[in-house]
Amino acid sequence: ANGNGQLGDNSTTNSSVPVAVNIGGALAGKTVTAISAGLSHSCVVADGQAYCWGDSTFGQLGNNSTTDSKVPVAVNTTGALSGKTVSAISAGRHHTCTVADGQAYCWGYNGGGELGNNSTTDSKVPVAVNTAGALAGKTVIEITAGYFHTCVAASGQAYCWGYNGSGQLGDNSITNSTVPVAVNTTGPLAGRTVTAIAAGYVHTCVV
Repeated sequence: ANGNGQLGDNSTTNSSVPVAVNIGGALAGKTVTAISAGLSHSCVVADGQAYCWGDSTFGQLGNNSTTDSKVPVAVNTTGALSGKTVSAISAGRHHTCTVADGQAYCWGYNGGGELGNNSTTDSKVPVAVNTAGALAGKTVIEITAGYFHTCVAASGQAYCWGYNGSGQLGDNSITNSTVPVAVNTTGPLAGRTVTAIAAGYVHTCVV
């Protein structure tokens, strides 16, 4: 599907074969090192910065706009991401998150607290995920944006935030959280070091 321009080829025409993402604008001369596809938008990391395209109804492209884009646009770097080097990116249903210099940043839809900034207000630009609680002093190595929740692997443990109606935050509750909470480590994860994490529709898995 390409109804929102999520293929990035400057069209809204569906394609049953691979098409090249437009590299004549924001991505000109850049080397892509990571990519992620959300519900109706896509994002990459290129030369340490984030770029997105497709649906921007909730600001999930991160360029301070709610206008869809059929070609890559640069994620805003004048605020929370100023001077930061992006190393990982994940596009969820209507939100996007990155890892930059060991910390997590998100933007887009926030109705379930999936941006992790102790708010339920959408953001059209990156905001820093709260580090005053569970993530204090932790180094984030991987991030994953699910349907209405977000998780990270940080300093060998898993942390999640957002909607929790099915227990997808892993903290032995079904209470939503607008800030990161630690995934329970008293059971199968006791003594384990988390190295990778993936958030799905209403569930989460780790390695």
